[in-house]
Amino acid sequence: MTKQTDTPNNVHTLHAYDTDLGHMHSLMLDMTDLLVYQLEQAMQALDYGDGELAQKVVSRHKKVKHFESKIDGEVLNIIARHCPVANDLRYVLSTSKIAVELEKIGVEIVEFAKLITVLFDPNTSDPNQKLLTDIVKMGGLIKLILDKLMVVFESRDSKQAYALLQCDRDCESELQEGIKHQLTLVLHDARMIRRALDVMQMMKAMERCGEHCRNIAEHAIFMLDGIDVRHGGLATQASLAG
Repeated sequence: MTKQTDTPNNVHTLHAYDTDLGHMHSLMLDMTDLLVYQLEQAMQALDYGDGELAQKVVSRHKKVKHFESKIDGEVLNIIARHCPVANDLRYVLSTSKIAVELEKIGVEIVEFAKLITVLFDPNTSDPNQKLLTDIVKMGGLIKLILDKLMVVFESRDSKQAYALLQCDRDCESELQEGIKHQLTLVLHDARMIRRALDVMQMMKAMERCGEHCRNIAEHAIFMLDGIDVRHGGLATQASLAG
């Protein structure tokens, strides 16, 4: 790497570069924080059967999309102005990919919120609370995963990212257990079948959030460590983390 001289112009350029990188990083943190809030609001809407609150979650998704657009713009700005190479280029491109996955999580939360309005339609009776326990459990798991991703982004420490490489499998396991529970309830009372199908769609949306979180963890590891773990087995990834 060529050593740069400390001329006034060079110092100014490096300061602008660091500022742009810092702004892009802040946007990623803010976008993740907004998604955590979106999920919290959706779970609250589910808890209280509040269709109006669920609709606010749906409407707020435009802010999530706006963050993705702003990050894309910052990525293009950094590449055009500073021509990043090596670690910096890896960091910039990985941030762009993470933003795409975050927006996909936002879409799943919107689908989740829309189904809440279906479950608590004013023209129908409220769903049996037994049906909702599996959703609450999965929603809590996704909230925990997103909180851990925030730690990864804030600390820039890949150890937490390695710990999240199996989060999609954890979510899939919870989904399968939830489906079994829903089917058991339906077998005891066939009148629950329509609501159970809606609940299973909501659980599937949360399971897809887990898949996107895993993708983000993979991008974060590449961003921070320069290691591509996307096509390796869990055993290989674990050895890399060690």
